[in-house]
Amino acid sequence: MRTEIIGIDHGNGNMKTAHTVFPCGFKMQEREPSALFAKDIVEYEGLFYSLTPNRFSYQVDKTTDERCYVLTLFAVAKELMERNDKLDEDGMTRERGTIEADVVLAVGLPPAHFEKQHGAFQRYFEERAGDGMNFAYNGKRFRLRVVGVTVYPQDFAAAIVYREDIVAKYRTVFCIDIGDGTVDMLALSGGMPDKDTMVSRELGMSHLREQIIDDVINDYGMTLDGMTIDDVLSGRDVVIPGQVMERIQSTTEEFALRIVNQLHSKVPDFRIAPTIFCGGGAALLKPYLEKSGQFGMMDFIDEIHANAVGYERIAEMTMGKG
Repeated sequence: MRTEIIGIDHGNGNMKTAHTVFPCGFKMQEREPSALFAKDIVEYEGLFYSLTPNRFSYQVDKTTDERCYVLTLFAVAKELMERNDKLDEDGMTRERGTIEADVVLAVGLPPAHFEKQHGAFQRYFEERAGDGMNFAYNGKRFRLRVVGVTVYPQDFAAAIVYREDIVAKYRTVFCIDIGDGTVDMLALSGGMPDKDTMVSRELGMSHLREQIIDDVINDYGMTLDGMTIDDVLSGRDVVIPGQVMERIQSTTEEFALRIVNQLHSKVPDFRIAPTIFCGGGAALLKPYLEKSGQFGMMDFIDEIHANAVGYERIAEMTMGKG
């Protein structure tokens, strides 16, 4: 049976695999929820979990409860279902509606947390999946044998896979991942992470949305939601007053500069080497970061699945499959 390497980016706002993305939130109940109210349902150890757009609060350490593992079950199921057309030919088996496979979980952590947390993060999955991952997703049974868990620094994984040419060409490359909960940065020196230039700050996009929502309520008496703010920042058409639009843009510009100023504690000047940006937040802040004048050579990885794909590619190379 072929081993399926499944890269999973455990974000604070969204879970990402190579082919899927979904919010980090679910409801738990003892009875199976109606399909009218829940589209994605995992049944695990006698309980039912259904995905919800209401995201969990930010966690520095995701090993303190079962939420991360349940979200991982969703991620694994969704990714394997995306690969469903190749199940038979690629060596997975389907018996009586059950998907069976050997899997390697390729996961990651923010660079600043990697050295301290990677051992515990690996054990977290090994302990829970030691006897296999046995669950149901939307009525489909999964019986998976976990044959390995690998942990890599995020940003690094995305950069060396998607921007290998830049990493190989320059002695120093800065990598900045702007996510929903945090902004994470590391420098690559000679293609390898520099442990002295890693930082994580709780300045992700959720903090910007909260600030904008509060300011607009206080100053204009209008209640925005996060989706509307993201629509404004991504250039989609919205129906809001011009002064509110201007407020969103000015606050975002200030927020982008705040991020840069925080990162200056590790890198006094970003104009001396290329900077690679990734993460959903970086795509939304791109025009504001470019306008800041704080960077020399800038490059943006627009692929939201970049870290998950990077984890898979590194695992493949490590296992001799690349």
